[in-house]
Amino acid sequence: MLRKLVLLFALLAVANAVTLRKWIASHEKTCFYAQTTSPGKKISFYFAVHQGGNFDIDFEVEGPNNRQLFKGEAERQGDYVFTANQPGEYAFCFKNGLASFADKQVEFDISVENEARPEDIAKRSKRDEVMNSVVTIASDLGQITKFMKYFRTRENRNFATVSSTESRVWWFSVLQSLSVVLVAVMQVYAIRALFTAKRSRL
Repeated sequence: MLRKLVLLFALLAVANAVTLRKWIASHEKTCFYAQTTSPGKKISFYFAVHQGGNFDIDFEVEGPNNRQLFKGEAERQGDYVFTANQPGEYAFCFKNGLASFADKQVEFDISVENEARPEDIAKRSKRDEVMNSVVTIASDLGQITKFMKYFRTRENRNFATVSSTESRVWWFSVLQSLSVVLVAVMQVYAIRALFTAKRSRL
């Protein structure tokens, strides 16, 4: 029982992660922040556009002193990992561009990982093998979670594509039916006019 509790608390201590979904209105810019208290921590940032428009959005990542680390325009998703060389506040901002008039739903994950460095692991004694295993398991679980998020994003996009195609097919069928009815009515009037002209000549 004690071993299980140790494993649980160790897993919770390996990474401090937040996964959120946010609707971003047209022309809106919104930012989220992560705090690091010591240099050398690894920060991972993942995002994906689930709904709205062309499934793209502008983003930028800024470090302390407003130093820009990453920037992208019209990106559908991204996965970035970097080392926080300076302690302080890191900003992760999304902007629904000026060319977009649709609200968009973005899912993102910001995690500050307290992952041990290889040289630190090498210095540990055999007593710390449990902690090393926990770090490895947490890393593998993180990769599995990213794959699951990727497939869920693809599923949402494919569903949106199917819904859009279904709507277009429905409207095309309606227009086609109206066209058939209109042509039939025109043919009736044309034939009636033809017989009326022949009678008048007789």
